[in-house]
Amino acid sequence: MSSMTLCFGIVTAIAAGGTPEPPVRVADVIGGHVHPALCRAANGDLLAVYNKEGGGGKELLLSRSTDGGKSWSASSAVPGITDCSIYPGSLTTLSDGSIVLHWSCYHKDGERLWRQPQFTVSKDHGRTWGKVGGVPLEGITNYSCLRHSVLELSPTRWVLPLYDRTVTFNAETSEVTPFGDGRNHGMVPIVRTKRGTLISGAPVVNSTREGAVIPLDVVRGLRSTDEGKTWTPLHALPTFGVAGYDLTALDDGTVILTSIVYGVGQDGEWAYDLTESHDDGVTWDYRNSITVYNPRRRIDGRGWPRTVAVDRQTLGTLFYDLNAKQPGGPGVFFVRSSRK
Repeated sequence: MSSMTLCFGIVTAIAAGGTPEPPVRVADVIGGHVHPALCRAANGDLLAVYNKEGGGGKELLLSRSTDGGKSWSASSAVPGITDCSIYPGSLTTLSDGSIVLHWSCYHKDGERLWRQPQFTVSKDHGRTWGKVGGVPLEGITNYSCLRHSVLELSPTRWVLPLYDRTVTFNAETSEVTPFGDGRNHGMVPIVRTKRGTLISGAPVVNSTREGAVIPLDVVRGLRSTDEGKTWTPLHALPTFGVAGYDLTALDDGTVILTSIVYGVGQDGEWAYDLTESHDDGVTWDYRNSITVYNPRRRIDGRGWPRTVAVDRQTLGTLFYDLNAKQPGGPGVFFVRSSRK
């Protein structure tokens, strides 16, 4: 494996699988829960949505790229979000070309804290957005939030991988029902491969927030060939930290894992890797992983890297880095990586 020095003082490892380009600054940010989301619209545009200053931002900002992520528009606020202290969520392009934007609103009543999931849908590639809707959950908690794309069952029925539950939501009827075998996967990606297999980023067999994880419960990913009725442990995915990882199912059958390299003996995130699976998620080609971002220092913030297919030969990864000493200061960045 060779390496080359790129802008921002980044050293990017180039494996046999492809070559990353220098990161492009999408937008300047301040700090906190910036947590960007990413999707490729049906017309080929790339959309990035993020908080400028997290911890309960009052608006979600959207930036657009019409040239495959090489340049980005000035950001503008997504309309219709009112009376909401925002925890950012996700973007999903559905099979009919519409785009779903999710987020959650922080709420407090005395000592009680909870987050209410909300969403809006665009029918014109993110140019305009429909009326804001809510997800009516029973027993809503401060963990009723998601950070990953929804899993589409139909253009109006989606699986929501919320932190405190995994449910199916009907956007037409507002009905919420259990998904698959009823287990909670946690706030993780769940994707469908070209063969119809479901792959979940669940680190444990059934996610809870209380108590210690029992070693026998660790599964490092789950796989289902029957729409989630049963799941097989993968024992294949890497360390699952605070920001987890991302999964991207490509049209050619490849599945991309976007993972975070954590420090050994030092806390924090240090790099972001892309790894491919060519057998429907059973095994992963870690020997040919591509490091798309490695600033040779700790990455400030939680990064939340997200990856989409820009075209058949190119992947794009969106993330944030709050380091104040990097050129331009804290920002959201996008890096393109060519596939072999």
